Amino acid sequence: MRLRGLLFAAILLLKGIAYGQISQGGKPLEVSTLKSTGIPVVDMPLVSNKVLKSQMQEELDSGPKLKPFRFAHPFEVSLSPKNSGEWVTASDGTKVWRLKIRSKGAYSLNLIFEQFKLPAGARLFLYNEKENHTLGAFTSFNNKSTGMFAVLPVAGDEMTVQYEVPVNVIDGQNFVIVQVNHDFIGILKYDPRRPLDELPGVCNIDINCGLGENWSEIKDAVCRLIVNGKEICSGTLVNNTAENQKPYVLSAAHCYDRWDYAQTTLYTFNYESPYCAPLDGDPSNTISGAVLKAQYDSLDFALAELSLVPPPEFMPFYAGWDRSGNLPDSTVSIHHPQGHLKKL
Repeated sequence: MRLRGLLFAAILLLKGIAYGQISQGGKPLEVSTLKSTGIPVVDMPLVSNKVLKSQMQEELDSGPKLKPFRFAHPFEVSLSPKNSGEWVTASDGTKVWRLKIRSKGAYSLNLIFEQFKLPAGARLFLYNEKENHTLGAFTSFNNKSTGMFAVLPVAGDEMTVQYEVPVNVIDGQNFVIVQVNHDFIGILKYDPRRPLDELPGVCNIDINCGLGENWSEIKDAVCRLIVNGKEICSGTLVNNTAENQKPYVLSAAHCYDRWDYAQTTLYTFNYESPYCAPLDGDPSNTISGAVLKAQYDSLDFALAELSLVPPPEFMPFYAGWDRSGNLPDSTVSIHHPQGHLKKL
């Protein structure tokens, strides 16, 4: 465990940090832009983080307590290579589309895509040069039958979307950005007090502290959900009677306001401090999208099937279950309280 912590700390020291949800890595192509014009910018309407935070807290304090934790404000948009941004040509002939999206004061931004169908050889990057934060490359590997695609937050209040299309590809209109989510909490802050400027309750212990040793395997079944780019829940990767590693995630009905939100949910595994210390976790072990298989409000349960089987490097663990009716003497809960690192 200590070795894993040292390795992660070393990664954070690298000059450029690229996080990816099963992405192909790499760096965006460098292409020149006229200084007089720059990359076209689309600004979201001005919002107040303080007001949004106050509204969120009022929602938490009133009405039913079964609510996901909301950290971002959504803006509905329709941005695509067909109606916005600019096309330029790189020195090797690659066609490059770029658009800068800005929402003043946001701690981070994330996007929801529709009609997402990248051709072979095309690459999509999201980055903020000021924050030295890059996501991608996303490729045809990330295409889904639903055409929906959600991405992790990019730090800061602006991001550049860069889409690179090979010379031999004729049609470059392969996605539409339909939602920009403005993080008003600071979900990426490297601070043990995030996201609400307060520490989790004392009953919540970092999962890799001594008390968590008895659950060192099953903890890898627990994942953090970012639902439709704006809310956070916890879920558990569960086994089935065929024991064939079909990737079912058990969560709560109140996590999905709509049935199709599973398609734009990010499922992040191993988001935890690598050892018993206030070191932020690595959010890169993430799968985008699932299909909701069952939901029942009265029992507050939901079962979704991930779009991909978690790869071995995610260290997935399929939790067992028991319908015998025999009650255990005690229970523990492993979760992500209000988006925090994994806690016991």
